[in-house]
Amino acid sequence: MFEEEEFKNPTVSNDLQDHIKSNKTSRISVFMDKVHSIDGLYFVSSLLQIFLGSAVVALSLIGSIQPVWLATLMTVFGSISLMSGLFMLHRTIAYAGTFDSLLQKAIKHVINNQN
Repeated sequence: MFEEEEFKNPTVSNDLQDHIKSNKTSRISVFMDKVHSIDGLYFVSSLLQIFLGSAVVALSLIGSIQPVWLATLMTVFGSISLMSGLFMLHRTIAYAGTFDSLLQKAIKHVINNQN
């Protein structure tokens, strides 16, 4: 019936499209592609929490924080931060790939409550 006309000058030329497709993505863009989900955000935040907790504990232990009571308090908070970061990292890695949608929860509920 109706055939569309082919444009002689498309908005993006074929050479440019081929260049865009063949251009390898940078590591940062690949990393950001993987991190855009919630699990990726948990992963990055847990790594940051582990790093900062370790840094606070290390600074306290080498004596960079002068009042001893403050260094002790910072060591406790840094240790708690380190442990919670490790726990969050473990939970993120352990439950990677499991997706409990509302539909899956409903199916599990029906299966568990069958007579």
